[in-house]
Amino acid sequence: MMRPLRPSVPGPAVPRPGSDAGGGWRADAFWLAPLLALFMVKGALLVAMVGTFAGHDEVDHFYYVARLAAGNGLGVVGEVALPAEAGPYRDYVADYPTNAEVIQPPLYHALLVPFYLATPGGTEARLIVLRLASVALGASVVWIAYLTARLLFPRDALLRAGVPIFVAFQPQVAFEAAIVNHDILLILLVSLVLYLTLGGLRDGFSGRRQWALGLVGAAGLWTKVSFGLVLPVVGFGLLLAWWNGGGSWRELIRPAGRALGLPLLLVSPWFLRSFLLYGDPTGAGRLREIPEYGEQARTYREMICSGAFWRQMLEDAWGNFGWRQIPLDPWDFRAIWLLWGLALLGLVVGSGRAVASRRGGVAGAESRVRRQSVLLLGLSVGVMVFGVLYVGTIQFTQARFAFPAVVGVGTLTLLGVGGWLPERARPAALPVLVALLMALNVVVVLRFMLPFSYGPGGGAAIAPVAP
Repeated sequence: MMRPLRPSVPGPAVPRPGSDAGGGWRADAFWLAPLLALFMVKGALLVAMVGTFAGHDEVDHFYYVARLAAGNGLGVVGEVALPAEAGPYRDYVADYPTNAEVIQPPLYHALLVPFYLATPGGTEARLIVLRLASVALGASVVWIAYLTARLLFPRDALLRAGVPIFVAFQPQVAFEAAIVNHDILLILLVSLVLYLTLGGLRDGFSGRRQWALGLVGAAGLWTKVSFGLVLPVVGFGLLLAWWNGGGSWRELIRPAGRALGLPLLLVSPWFLRSFLLYGDPTGAGRLREIPEYGEQARTYREMICSGAFWRQMLEDAWGNFGWRQIPLDPWDFRAIWLLWGLALLGLVVGSGRAVASRRGGVAGAESRVRRQSVLLLGLSVGVMVFGVLYVGTIQFTQARFAFPAVVGVGTLTLLGVGGWLPERARPAALPVLVALLMALNVVVVLRFMLPFSYGPGGGAAIAPVAP
């Protein structure tokens, strides 16, 4: 019988979650439970606050669910028309009068069908219920962010608490978790597969973990094909575990087959269907044909070398909610960039300090497993940023395509904050972090979202038109 990939180091280099070292989740419940509750309350407020169908692609996703609920099947892009009641929101639709989202795998939409059918009332009542389902998915992302941070930094209060706090208060992630859009399920599944991979790097990739990675990977691909971007990160995690364990090549084949081959095998019917209908497994060729959006496609060189492009992506990462309908003020963006930039610069400072301590013969704060795990999280950010660029070669793109790597972004940000501080001073940074992020959320809601939704003229930057 083939043994699983061995742990990266003899014994648990990092205390196991739930152990006394660093405290288990029960020791953190005094702040974690209020954080999750606050996230859900904030999500419910956003559900009520965001205008009807004002979320990006929300019209298409909602009526994709409605189509499945009516038993009308998957449909073909360009042939599935939106119903007449979607007419007032045509300016929110990428390819009106057709539904462009039926090009997407149907798992998210199929999961929402029972909620759609069980909800009495009309479109608005169902929209609210489906949005509330997104809030629950968002809370699960915060929970996985906590598990990941506790896995890697059980004794570091700044990281263990700061990462889930960052994820919970990142305003665009909260917006994704308050609208009907499969991106929030994608964020959840990418976060989960990364957590499983990091756990395998520390504890070994048992057969059960390999199957779990394969099934979560299949669910991710059946949610959105861009999930495939994270599969190389999983593969690199398997390779690192194999390298650390010093096993034979044969010990790498079976885990790779289960964790990477199984998702591709299970999603192959969808890829085959897309190839037969659109000429390629992802349907990207059809997306290029959408008027106005396809016209915004650019080359990689044009995007990478454009300062205006990266400024737009940074703005999209923190504001410009929906179809860039709700922008923040320039000075708000500048304040965010200054603080976030200083935090990320701390990565350089902290890395330099860690290298100096190792050269001086002092054991570094991070174990080999922890350093490799941070590398994997950084790689997840890199592949998702590549996803932003890839979409930009097809059509209109936004920073939200990188949001599945939010746990990695939060981890790198908090590592940067910690890089500026001596270890014993790190917990004192948590109240400052909470205050800054809460202030940002209050500003977003009071100065921008509420006026947009309830201000003069109906508050719509794109006013719904009569059918």
